[in-house]
Amino acid sequence: MSTFIFAHRGSSGSYPENTMKAFEQAVKAGADGVTFNVQLSRDEIPVIIHDRSVNRTTNGQGPVFYYLASELKQLNAAAKQMYKSREKIPDLPEFLDWAIEHRQLRLNMEIKGYGLDHNQLIKSILPYIDQSVFGERLTISSYDHVLLNKIKRAYPALETAALVEGAIWNPSAYLQDLGAGGYHINARYASQELVAELQDQGVHIRTFSTNDTASLKQLFLWKVEGVFTDFPTRAIHLRDNNQIDVQTRA
Repeated sequence: MSTFIFAHRGSSGSYPENTMKAFEQAVKAGADGVTFNVQLSRDEIPVIIHDRSVNRTTNGQGPVFYYLASELKQLNAAAKQMYKSREKIPDLPEFLDWAIEHRQLRLNMEIKGYGLDHNQLIKSILPYIDQSVFGERLTISSYDHVLLNKIKRAYPALETAALVEGAIWNPSAYLQDLGAGGYHINARYASQELVAELQDQGVHIRTFSTNDTASLKQLFLWKVEGVFTDFPTRAIHLRDNNQIDVQTRA
């Protein structure tokens, strides 16, 4: 099986991240999936933006949860890039309506809790997920593993994935205790042995976020299930043209 290419926050290397334009371009590039980040506005509407604040990517200032969803939509999500068109911050319902039309697309939703109450997050985000529509297409990931465990108990049919920046001890046992079927690890800490071990255990191991040619080739050689990349066109070209000639790392 070929490695799945996920466009990280859409085609974010070329278009404003986490915008509908970036997601649309990911589909045009032929990406197998997209990743996107969800957090809550002040009125508890799930919106798609990565950072705790709007400062880096928009023309606004301050934390996301200071804004009503309607106010967030007035901001320009392309303000900090060399991009001519104005783009808005999508909300989750808008994104999911779009995703329904692209049934081939795999979805990785990372929940950014930023210290909010877990029950509030679950109540405000998860009811939007129609499992009969998205089913196995959707993975919910987070660095907040306590939140992931609560989601799994509330929605046992959903696939959850633990996000980790570095390697953890005995990950297969940890994931089993957590109830997570996926392991999303910073690509710098992936290894051939880890990929093989977890795949033997039935774990969906995916790596983030890889843009350089050598690293992508290495991950394809190891047959990691999925890679997250800002430049899906480049990754797809490398994968599909079998340009894999690097030596396996120890």
